[in-house]
Formats: sequence, C-alpha cells, structure tokens
Amino acid sequence: MSKLAWRKEVIIDGKRIACMFRKGNKSSVLFIHGFGSSKNAFIDAFKRKEFGSSTLLAVDLVGFGDSDKPADFSYQFEDQAMILRKLLDQLNVDTFHIVAHSMGGIVGIEFAGAIPQRLCSFINVEGNITREDCTMSGSVAKMSERQFEREGFEKLKHALAEESKKSGNSAFAGYLRDFSKATPKSLHRSALATVQASTSGNLLTRFSSFPFYKCYVYGEKNRGIFPAERRLRRGGIPLFYVSDSGHSMMTENPEAFYSLIANVISQNTRK
Repeated sequence: MSKLAWRKEVIIDGKRIACMFRKGNKSSVLFIHGFGSSKNAFIDAFKRKEFGSSTLLAVDLVGFGDSDKPADFSYQFEDQAMILRKLLDQLNVDTFHIVAHSMGGIVGIEFAGAIPQRLCSFINVEGNITREDCTMSGSVAKMSERQFEREGFEKLKHALAEESKKSGNSAFAGYLRDFSKATPKSLHRSALATVQASTSGNLLTRFSSFPFYKCYVYGEKNRGIFPAERRLRRGGIPLFYVSDSGHSMMTENPEAFYSLIANVISQNTRK
C-alpha cells in the first residue's frame, strides 16, 4: 500500500484533522506525537511487518502538522483528547493501545482517563510526568505569547536548524520541518499547558492508577537523567530502554523501538 493511501483528513467540530489511518483486522494502535512534532514521527510503524495486520492511526493534533490551527482553540489537553475521542468514534475504532510521545503523553493521560474501558495498554514514550521533563516547552513557556510570536518562534527554528546541521541527523531535520508547520500561537499555548500539567504533580499518579497495562519507555542515552525515572520505578511501572537513541527513539532507532512496541501490544491485546 502506498503512503498516500494512508493519508486522511476528517472534520471534527469544524476542524480539519489530518491523520494516517490504515484499517486492519487485529489490534488497534493510536500514536500521539509530541511538542512541535506530527504524525510523521510514526510513519515507520506503517511500513513494519510487526503491524501488518493492525489498525494504525497517527494523528496531527490541532495546531500541528497538517491539521487546522485555529487561533481560538484552547490548546488544553482535555480539548485535544476530546477531538481524538470523536476521531476514533468516527473511524469506528473501539478498543485500542496508546503509544504517546513527549507532550503527547499528557494528551494520552487525559484521553485514557475519559475512556479507560476502551484501553488495552498505554505505552508512554518519554511523556511528560514532572516539571523537569519540560525542556523545550519550558523555554517557550517562559516567554509571553506576544514575545514568542514576535521573535521567539524564529529564533527557536534557527537554533533547531543549526542543531540539525551540526548533528547531521535526518530525524532532526524532519522534526524541524514539522515544527515549522505549527504556529507560534499553537506552540506557545501548548507549551503553557504542558508546563502547567507537568507541574501539577498528579500526572504520575493518574498514569499509575490506570486499570490497564502501562509502561514507560526511555531512550538509552537518557537513562538516569530525569527524576521521574526513579519515581516510576518506585511505583512499579515497567521501564524499557531503547538502545542507541535519545528522546526521539522512534526515528533514531525504529528497529528497536517498534520491536519493543509490538511485543508489548502482542502481550496485552484483548482476545
């Protein structure tokens, strides 16, 4: 199947939501991207044999990628989660697994909290749990919305471009393309929401209390860096590490990442 066959646009509450969707006859998986990213972060999932019979859905959240970026949208995670819920209902996806990266982890927590009976598992991929997890979003949130629109957005894009050149990492270049599709308003409001949710102190509690299987995944290069890692381990949450990768493990080492994801899903799919 060609990549174009995966592309789809759905209207939800008057907003155009872009996604990659492929219907299968086995487990269903929802992929939720992180801050400044898009559905393209998970494009390799659609090419891998481990998911050949699975229903796969990767979405551009409102304000990101090819989805609409309305100036009057709240960019609060409860509202992003409601859009996702309506999207899955419209696509007739009932029970499913969540794979959520970075900021997307907060969207996933809001979503899963609203419909826990439909979840098979939640694979949290370096999702925000504590204030220390707010790296880029934290720096954006320190600026006013006006300041970020006036100068911060372009400065951040320039810094990302320089980092991409220095690293020579094609994954970084892809992230820069996605980042440039977002608007200063959608990024700034999402950054504020990320910092607020991560500072509240209840994301880990909520994640840990879900009645279905949940685990947390780190890039091996980030082992031992974030305080949340110790808290997750003390709370009995299974931890996994993807070799030869940092935060963007799905593009840095897709072979190891998707092998891990497929294994977790196969062990937690409802019969």
